[in-house]
Amino acid sequence: MIRRSLLAFALSLAIAGLPYRANARPAAIFDPYIGEIRSNLPAGWAMRLPSAILLDGPADANFTQQLIVKVLASKAPPLLTVSLMTCETGASPCLLGSFSVDSQTSTSAQQQLARHRAAAAPISLEKGGRGYLVEGPSQRPPYPFSSVMWQQDGMIYTVTFPATERQNLLRMAYSMANSVPIQRLIVAPASLP
Repeated sequence: MIRRSLLAFALSLAIAGLPYRANARPAAIFDPYIGEIRSNLPAGWAMRLPSAILLDGPADANFTQQLIVKVLASKAPPLLTVSLMTCETGASPCLLGSFSVDSQTSTSAQQQLARHRAAAAPISLEKGGRGYLVEGPSQRPPYPFSSVMWQQDGMIYTVTFPATERQNLLRMAYSMANSVPIQRLIVAPASLP
């Protein structure tokens, strides 16, 4: 228990010192997809994305601009995922990471969030908000990806990246939690004369 509390305290301190400002806009790589994201969000939903894509390996701007963004939406059950890929076709080796949003009323999202809460110490993400980091290598069986989940404004958010990107995963989750949400635009019908 003490070890878990110390870990939570250390993670909170590490994240608190991150150089992200509140209300940041999503990274430029997402700009061409904002309309697609908005149109795929169910009414009342909001999506948050990080202000920068952070990677330890080939993290230069040229590599980031070569990433492929895929917006994947499911209607039943509702779910929106924005994935970053390193290639157009192929299986999971192409997946670099993903950002997902689900409703807080989703049973599966609540189960995953409960699993994160049970397996991880809380981390501070936004004013009064907590997230939970599950590290892939500590899973049984070990998994190459780690994830952070949190609940905010009636939504459940998940960020998943390779376990080797642990610190960057935490920074991107913090950035998301403090970003301006993307929301579906409701267009009022034109009034008839």
